[in-house]
Amino acid sequence: MATVEENKKLIADVLSTYPEKAAKKRAKHLGVYEEGKSDCGVKSNKQSLPGVMTARGCAYAGSKGVVWGPIKDMVHISHGPVGCGYYSWSGRRNYYIGTTGIDTFGTINFTSDFQEKDIVFGGDKKTRQNRRRNRRIIPPQWWYLCSVRMSRRVNWG
Repeated sequence: MATVEENKKLIADVLSTYPEKAAKKRAKHLGVYEEGKSDCGVKSNKQSLPGVMTARGCAYAGSKGVVWGPIKDMVHISHGPVGCGYYSWSGRRNYYIGTTGIDTFGTINFTSDFQEKDIVFGGDKKTRQNRRRNRRIIPPQWWYLCSVRMSRRVNWG
């Protein structure tokens, strides 16, 4: 088992790979447990940074996994970048009984794969094309389109 000092060195090594500004922000989310201390100093009650994966995810991942995830006969479409769709899909597993692609869709990752140009110039056409294509392939009872906070993805707020 690693010592406290070894773990602190590991964190310092990881942070040294980041640019200075990013390392400073990221350091608040990393810490080492020390026997006898009440906490390890990690600031966990902070908003996640767009594009930075965290163990708790974002509001979007929570919505998709906790609120809508248990509904097995509904296709969940992540309306945003493919990375958000993948991360929210892989972070939580809901148990269900059924045949994947027939009456259960929880393990299939559907995404509109929006890019920055789609966000800036509009992606309505792409969304309609994706929906038409998906309906030909998969016959679910329900479709659910959940939007990622896109303005944060392109640094607008």
